[in-house]
Amino acid sequence: MNLLLYTICTVIWGSTWLVITFQVDAASPIASVFWRFALGAVILMGYCGISRQPMTYSRKDHLLFFGQGIFLFSINYMLVYLSETMISSGIAAICSTVLLYFNMLGMRVYFKKPITGRVIAGSLLGGLGIGLIFLNELRNLDPNGKTILGLVIGLIATFSASTGNMISQKVYRKKIPVMITNAYGMFYGSLFTLLVGLVLQESFVIPMTARYLGSLAYLALFGSVIAFGAYLSLAGRIGAEKAAYTSVISPVIALALSSIYEDFKWTPYIVSGVALCLMGNALTLAMTKKNS
Repeated sequence: MNLLLYTICTVIWGSTWLVITFQVDAASPIASVFWRFALGAVILMGYCGISRQPMTYSRKDHLLFFGQGIFLFSINYMLVYLSETMISSGIAAICSTVLLYFNMLGMRVYFKKPITGRVIAGSLLGGLGIGLIFLNELRNLDPNGKTILGLVIGLIATFSASTGNMISQKVYRKKIPVMITNAYGMFYGSLFTLLVGLVLQESFVIPMTARYLGSLAYLALFGSVIAFGAYLSLAGRIGAEKAAYTSVISPVIALALSSIYEDFKWTPYIVSGVALCLMGNALTLAMTKKNS
């Protein structure tokens, strides 16, 4: 079951980085995030209603749903969509590999899980890999450059996602079904995104084209409902720090798709960087399994 959940996450999320690019130039990133998770919330609420899931929870539980929704389904994705207006989808996906290390740090701080020296070594390999991938940008560092800004925004998005992961761990330990957690989380997250958009005076009008609506349906159903259901189930079963290993393979899928559809060029530095990211993440996960 764990392998199935892992495969679902990596394959779907590996493709969503490219699908997001179908939206970022067609509508406001905030509007796209709002409609994606609002639609996801409607689908999940409908499922929970049809399957007669218990929908009444305490105020404290709703605070957890709210926190997860803001960090995992709102801030995270608003920043991801924004970063993809500045960098390719493959590079944005590579930024997400840092989730593994953020989650490990979070599990240490909030759940007292130890971090070993080899885990630190793995994180250094991953950091070196990211450096190689962005070597050309670093060589021509421009403080006003969109590429560097896109990288920073992508990393902040990953930290927000990790914060949402920590909250989801606490919710899972309360034995609340993942579908209900995600339904309320996406509901609150979409409301928060709507509020941000209204404050910034963003337009929530979206193109009524097959390309945009098709990508919206895919991102809402597969990228949100199915993938997040699988991921948070996996995180509850094996821990957020291990589940974050999905961030290792999905960027490779994303880079492969980016090279086909976005004319992304593979250089020896980028190939070496991806290899180091994979090695670092694999080492970290192996040591996590050994110590679990």
